[in-house]
Amino acid sequence: MYEAATCGCIVIFKKTSQISTSPDARYPASANYASWRGHQPFRNRSSRIVYPSVAIKTGQEMTQSTVVISLDLELCWGSFDLSFDDDLLKMGRWTHDVGTPNLLNHLTRNGISASWAVVGAMMRPSLPDLSGLPEVSYPHFSKPWFSYVPQEGHELTHPEWFGASLVEMIRSAEPQQEIGFHSFSHVPFGRLGMTRERAVAEYRYCARIAQELGIPTTCFVFPRNLVAYLADLRDAGFTCFRDVDKLPVRFASNKLTSVGMVLADFAGLSPRMIEPSLKEGIVSIPGSLLIRCAAGWRKYIPDSSRLRRLRKGLERVRRSGGVFHVWFHPENLYAEWPRLENVVARFLEELGVLVRNGDLRCLTLGQLASEFRSQLAAKQGCNLSPAYTEAGLADFVT
Repeated sequence: MYEAATCGCIVIFKKTSQISTSPDARYPASANYASWRGHQPFRNRSSRIVYPSVAIKTGQEMTQSTVVISLDLELCWGSFDLSFDDDLLKMGRWTHDVGTPNLLNHLTRNGISASWAVVGAMMRPSLPDLSGLPEVSYPHFSKPWFSYVPQEGHELTHPEWFGASLVEMIRSAEPQQEIGFHSFSHVPFGRLGMTRERAVAEYRYCARIAQELGIPTTCFVFPRNLVAYLADLRDAGFTCFRDVDKLPVRFASNKLTSVGMVLADFAGLSPRMIEPSLKEGIVSIPGSLLIRCAAGWRKYIPDSSRLRRLRKGLERVRRSGGVFHVWFHPENLYAEWPRLENVVARFLEELGVLVRNGDLRCLTLGQLASEFRSQLAAKQGCNLSPAYTEAGLADFVT
């Protein structure tokens, strides 16, 4: 069941008896991600569709535990605006040559599917025509956005920036992995200096690359989790996005909240389970737990504490249901390697055992969003997303 609630990767659900427990019944086209495209809203009889400003949730508690993992694959695109040096380039090359193949191997060896949110510009062997991208200027980075990117470079000469072969490797993996987008050029959407025109252009460039590669515009992950311009994301054809994390503790001050999260990592606190909702016509899937890198002060977080939090999340979702959404960057495995890779490998091994034993299931963001929309449609007694008229009256058309 779904209800309206006021608003704001591994994911886990529980299912009730109202939902078929047959995997084929739940995901009749699970091998074809293109079939998971979200339902497009219809116009109602009286006026244009106006999406509600509240999050639409199901009132039906899931009874089958589920895990979802989302991965932000960036190479050098993820942080060149914060610090650009030789170590960044080395990290990008290592992620291309070692980190991503290793991580994919851990996933497939344990029978786990994940959602790979890839920066669109690195999906191609070289840069496309950039004339359609309005320039941005941020207080922390006033240079042209592509200043450091080799304009005539390609994957063979600059694997730290381009990874078309990585995308193909991920696409051909078994079990099937989901490929989504982490914007086109990793511009921070929610920062001063960003414009709606650039956001729309980023979405269009992603959609164009998706068409070129034959992949669906299903899931989107905002750079640095700075969520903005959702209506334009929906209009570009995307069906779900990763929302900001549901934290075990949150204070009025962002600085205090950050300190609280650091302490939670050191103490190994249990992460929160999440549930998807509908925001502005697109499925929102918050995060539960970020696996932080081991660089800087983060290297002092004990590996045992990192693994303890992951295990607590698995136990909580297995026991109580809900959605456990774990996420991190393949680039995070670089610092202090192989420390973090060992933690992730152990976690995936234990997750794989739980999945094979039937204690929980592992879905991609797209699968979770598709299931959520199907349940919402069933609750409403139709096959449409909720449509709100300008008068504020819900009017569902069959």
